[in-house]
Amino acid sequence: MKGQLDKQRIVQSFEDGMFPGGVHLFDTIDSTNDWSLAEIKNARQLPFVCIADHQSKGRGRRGRHWSSPPGANIYMSCAWCFELSADRLVLLSLAQGVAVLNVLSQIGINNAWLKWPNDVLIKDEKIAGVLVETCSLSSSACKAVIGIGLNYAMPENIIVESGMRWTDVVHAVSGALPDRNVVVAALLNGVVNMCRRYQQSATDIYADIRDQLGALTGRDVCVHTENGAQFAGKVLGINQLGELRVLVNGHEHVFNSADVSLKGITKRHESGETHADN
Repeated sequence: MKGQLDKQRIVQSFEDGMFPGGVHLFDTIDSTNDWSLAEIKNARQLPFVCIADHQSKGRGRRGRHWSSPPGANIYMSCAWCFELSADRLVLLSLAQGVAVLNVLSQIGINNAWLKWPNDVLIKDEKIAGVLVETCSLSSSACKAVIGIGLNYAMPENIIVESGMRWTDVVHAVSGALPDRNVVVAALLNGVVNMCRRYQQSATDIYADIRDQLGALTGRDVCVHTENGAQFAGKVLGINQLGELRVLVNGHEHVFNSADVSLKGITKRHESGETHADN
């Protein structure tokens, strides 16, 4: 396996002073997002990074458990302070999904696409995802933890909790397999660059997000809302707030917090959904 995690190899590509709060690498941790949120409360200087080789309590959206086998994938979180109120971070998860797509392209994976609200897929199989959580809110500033999980070399016999199909870098890359440390460093540089862009003008990133969501537009989906309702319809796109527009029974519905499942997928892996969020 290429890429036993090595902090020195990861940080050598960062500009001086990029993470004044440190780059913290763990063999095992409960959750990189949970550790980062706790460290924000402990007043650790931002930005900082938490990377783990294994998570015992990895989690995704709505507190779901996410399988995080050791020595297989990439689990990391970056804590960042935005001079923006929390309501202006509505596009951040999708924006960081664009950052992930850019990194995948750098390592030779050019057929990935963005699935609302926080997944990165190849064909209809999940390779990565983003989980953004905020804290220390005020009217003019917000601290955010940006969790990213990327499937690098998922064990074929992994047992997970749901039925979503998955893929990984090993299966998807067209050229030589990149070292896992190289991919971690590229992801962190991509996250930082996107945070800086977002601080300057989130609206300028909207076009990138809309374009990367293009593969979802026109697809038949089932939308599952937080209150348990389900809506079958056709995706029309997103609006400026990052909300999903879906044509349901001839009428447009807009969703700002929901899960989306694709219809008519043929299964490749029965193993299911992987750790794509922290």
